[in-house]
Amino acid sequence: MKTDFLKIFKLKDLDPSMLQKESCYSDKIIALVEEILLEIKEKGPEPLIKYISKFDNYSPKNIGQIRVSDKEIKYAVQTVERKHKKLINALDTSIKNIKNYHQHQLKKEPKSWFIKPAKGKKLGQIVNPINRIGIYVPGGRYSYPSSLIMAAIPAIVVGVKEIVLVTPPAEGGKVNDVILFLCNKLGIEEIYKIGGAQAIALLAYGVGDIEKVDKIAGPGNIYVTLAKKKVYGDVGIDSLAGPSEIVIIADDTAEESFVAADLISQAEHDPNSRSILLSNKEFIKKVSIEIGRQLENLLEKYPENGEIALQSIKSNCMLVYGEDIFKLTDLSNKIGPEHLEIICKQQKRVLKKIKNAGAIFLGNYTPVAIGDYSGGTNHIIPTSRNARFCSPLGVYDFIKKSSVTYYGKEALKKERRVIEQLAEYEKLYGHRNSVAIRYKED
Repeated sequence: MKTDFLKIFKLKDLDPSMLQKESCYSDKIIALVEEILLEIKEKGPEPLIKYISKFDNYSPKNIGQIRVSDKEIKYAVQTVERKHKKLINALDTSIKNIKNYHQHQLKKEPKSWFIKPAKGKKLGQIVNPINRIGIYVPGGRYSYPSSLIMAAIPAIVVGVKEIVLVTPPAEGGKVNDVILFLCNKLGIEEIYKIGGAQAIALLAYGVGDIEKVDKIAGPGNIYVTLAKKKVYGDVGIDSLAGPSEIVIIADDTAEESFVAADLISQAEHDPNSRSILLSNKEFIKKVSIEIGRQLENLLEKYPENGEIALQSIKSNCMLVYGEDIFKLTDLSNKIGPEHLEIICKQQKRVLKKIKNAGAIFLGNYTPVAIGDYSGGTNHIIPTSRNARFCSPLGVYDFIKKSSVTYYGKEALKKERRVIEQLAEYEKLYGHRNSVAIRYKED
C-alpha cells in the first residue's frame, strides 16, 4: 500500500497548533447527555427504564430486572470454565501481575500518621478507603475484560467495601459471560445491565433501591465521558477518557516493523485515535513503508480493524523528524501522550527528561499491549494532554485522607492572638470569637 497520505513534518517547521486536539463533543451530544442525566436525577425509575429500552438492547419491566441475577452469573461461570480454559489461564496471569503491582504501589502510599510539634499539640492524617465505587466496563458489541480487571483491582487492594459494576449488555439484555466470570472471581456481586449516560446517572444519583456511589471509574464512549464530566461534584470520577494516543521516540536502534506495528495497534482502537512518531528522517522513511505493508495485511485479514486503523492513520498520524533526540523529547512533553514508547540508544537520558506521559514503555520488546493486558501497570490512563496533571488509575484513586488536629488549652493559648489577628483582618469575627470565648476568664 502506498503511504503518500502520511503526514510527515520537519521538527523546526511544525506548527504547534497541530498538536492541539480539537474537541469532538458536538452540541447535540452534550444536550442529549444533559437531558438523560437531568431526567433520571429528577424522576428516577421511569426515565431510567425508558433510556435502557432505547439504548441498551432490551426492555426491562422494572428496576429489579436490570440487576444480573445469581443464576446468570453461575451459568456464565460454568460456560467460561467449559469453553475458555486458555483464556482463564491468561486472565489469571493478568490478575496476578496487576494485583502484585498495585499491592506494591499501596506500600508506597502515605499511611495514617501523627506528629507532636509542641507540647499539648498533635497533628496528623488518617487514611481510609472510599466506601462505595462504581465501575464502568464498555460492552455491548465487544467485551473488555481487561478494563474490568484494571478498574477493580486497585479498589480491591485498598479495601473498598462495595463495588458496583455497570456494563452495556448485548441483544436481549445478556451480559458477556467472561465479564460475569471475572466479577465472580473478583467478588463483585452488584452488577447492572446498563450503559451510556444512563449508567452514569444510575451510579451518580442512585435510583429506587439502588444506592448512589461515591466515585466512578472506568473508560467509556463519548456519552459516558460527557456524563462523568457533568456528574463530577455529585460523585468523584477517575478521569475523562478520550481517544487512545501513542507517541514513539525512536532512533536507528529501533526495529521499524515493531514501531509501525505499535503505531497501528493504537490506531485500531478508534478513527479518532492518535499515533505520532518522533525520529530521524531516514528511520521515518523505513517506518512509512512498514505502515503501508502492515495496514494492507490488517485490511486483508481483519477488514473491520483495518478500516478503523487506516482511517485513524490518515487523519491523526504524524511523523516528525529531527536530528536532536532531546528536542524531539521536548516535543513529546508538549504533547503529554497517554502512551509513550522510548526506543533509542540514550534511553535512560531521554527517560529522565520526560515530564508529561501517562504510561511509559522502554525498549524494542515492550509494546503498549503489555500494559494493556498483563504487565501489571494500569491501562486506564489520562488522555488529551491530561498527563500534564493526571496519573494512571491506581490505589491512590480509591483512598481518601482526613487531617486530624488536637490542641490542649495551653497550646491554643499560645496561638490565640495569631488566629484572632488573621480572623479580624479577614473580617470573620465569628472565627475570632470562637477562640476568644475559650478564654473568657482571662
